[in-house]
Amino acid sequence: MRSATLFLAVVFAVGSLEAGRYHDVSRTDGNTLNDLVRELPILSPSWERQLRQLSAIQEQLYLFEREMRGEGLYQPLAQAFSIHYDAIVNAMVEDRITEEYGRDLLSVHRQLLARTHEWSLKRIRDEDFPEQVIKNLHYFLRELEENSLPLFEVNPCLRTPMVNGYQVWLGELVAWGCECGRLSPGARGRLQHGLEQLERFEFYYKRDGILNHVERELLHERFLNLTRDTVEILVR
Repeated sequence: MRSATLFLAVVFAVGSLEAGRYHDVSRTDGNTLNDLVRELPILSPSWERQLRQLSAIQEQLYLFEREMRGEGLYQPLAQAFSIHYDAIVNAMVEDRITEEYGRDLLSVHRQLLARTHEWSLKRIRDEDFPEQVIKNLHYFLRELEENSLPLFEVNPCLRTPMVNGYQVWLGELVAWGCECGRLSPGARGRLQHGLEQLERFEFYYKRDGILNHVERELLHERFLNLTRDTVEILVR
């Protein structure tokens, strides 16, 4: 019962599933998680510790996402990073690009962002650097537009925004864990393995261009199992 309640706390805390953007699909909106936690009974000190851990991780992921959107950089750079990040995540959630291609683009995004932060800490800076970064972001944005399907060409019966949104969230969770060291190598490995398994079955069910109601339910069964496994890994 306790693990089931914990699972529901995380699922209901991830925000509106009707929105298209990753941060609307998968992150805490305002104090949603904390509001929910206050309504849950304290079953044991261990239970309270798990909720505390999940709440702290959710907040740190929110800050990580703001960093990915260029928070703290001067406005033209921050805007370019935010637009680029949004475009990648939207295309992944909407099934307009593959998960693999999306992860490659997110990796490039993080590399450009890391180089930009390194540049901002230098005492003597190349004043042309911000313009070069913005040009690079625009280049990869054009490449994304060229390599992604228009939404009207995506078969509605193949769209799985809830599953895709969670895959993006979990991928960013692993990236965050690598960056800050908050997750152990073993935890990151288990999360990555679970993510790859879900993507493998998603491809299997969609490979013939049809996702019938039975296959969709089976995919969601694996999706829900992964969310439970993720919670267990995070609170260990």
